[in-house]
Amino acid sequence: MFGIGWPDFLFIAILLVLVVKPEEWPKVGRVAGKALRTIRHQAAPVLQEFRSFSDDLLSDPNSASRDEKLPEGWGPLPQSWQKGGEFLQERSVDDHHAG
Repeated sequence: MFGIGWPDFLFIAILLVLVVKPEEWPKVGRVAGKALRTIRHQAAPVLQEFRSFSDDLLSDPNSASRDEKLPEGWGPLPQSWQKGGEFLQERSVDDHHAG
């Protein structure tokens, strides 16, 4: 979770034992528990939306209609290895500096 492993948790726990008085440990635990509960509660809808979006993409990758016309300039740009890719990249840099 977020790249934090057991050694990191152990270091944080030792640091808390050294910094926080033993009388305040229950209060710190309650505050940490409430904070984690709030974070999980707030993140749950976002994670569910990402999961449903990824499930939709994985279930039918060809769901986008091929007959729909894209607005002007919304088509895929040529890559540098394709014919015309270098010209478009140079032109966009020149247009950016000219404006």
